[in-house]
Amino acid sequence: MNRKKQGWYKNFFGKHYLVLYSKKGIFSMIAAEKEVDFVEKVLNLHRNSRLLDLPCGQGRHSVILAKRGYAVTGVDLSQTMLGLAKKLAAAEKVRVRFVRADMRRIRFENEFDAAINMFSSFGYFQKEADNMKALKTLNRALKPGGKLLLDLLNKDWYLERLPISGKTWWRTGSNYVLEEATFDKKEKGWSNHIILVPSSGKAVHLYTYMRLYTLWEIKNFLKKYSFKIKNVYGNYRGDRFSTSSPRMIILAEKIASRSY
Repeated sequence: MNRKKQGWYKNFFGKHYLVLYSKKGIFSMIAAEKEVDFVEKVLNLHRNSRLLDLPCGQGRHSVILAKRGYAVTGVDLSQTMLGLAKKLAAAEKVRVRFVRADMRRIRFENEFDAAINMFSSFGYFQKEADNMKALKTLNRALKPGGKLLLDLLNKDWYLERLPISGKTWWRTGSNYVLEEATFDKKEKGWSNHIILVPSSGKAVHLYTYMRLYTLWEIKNFLKKYSFKIKNVYGNYRGDRFSTSSPRMIILAEKIASRSY
């Protein structure tokens, strides 16, 4: 990935992101309710617990959690996503504290009972040190004994079963999309070059990057930054994780306070 593409996340989560995925059902509030059922079950927190949703995106989970009685802070870098999150909170008449920030640079300290990182929103940085900064800030933000729910793709399943190399055409509404995905063994990351071709207008070039982890890899990183894994799930139904699970949803606990 060249220098131009390293900051892909600064521009990707805007109007084009909404065009790309609005028809795929990933923004469904019905699905979000079920996902929050899972979050509540595994975190097992009392009402009024302080929760951090990082990144919060359009605020689907933040708003539902707030409606269920939790004190929620949603953090995201995208102005577009935060704008939608604020509108949703206002429509649902709930109070959520929304903050615009890079996940590597949040300033909270010993503030939250739990933090959630949903839908493969970890590993966005090409430099591993930057991904680890996100773990450091999460550790700092949590109270001692605070819980972290980290939702990742299962690298073993992903590389074995999905066609992540080559070009794929698909359609969303009146727009056509060409994706060219590659996996870099050295960087251990999946890169995607997306060309969005609207029915009228100029083609738009977008890029994504995601570091993929095995359970062994992420377990060692969590341990390094004072987290202990309590459980690992393979999906939002709560099934036990295995090498054939598409997702790797980790429940971890902050076991110590550290100065970074």
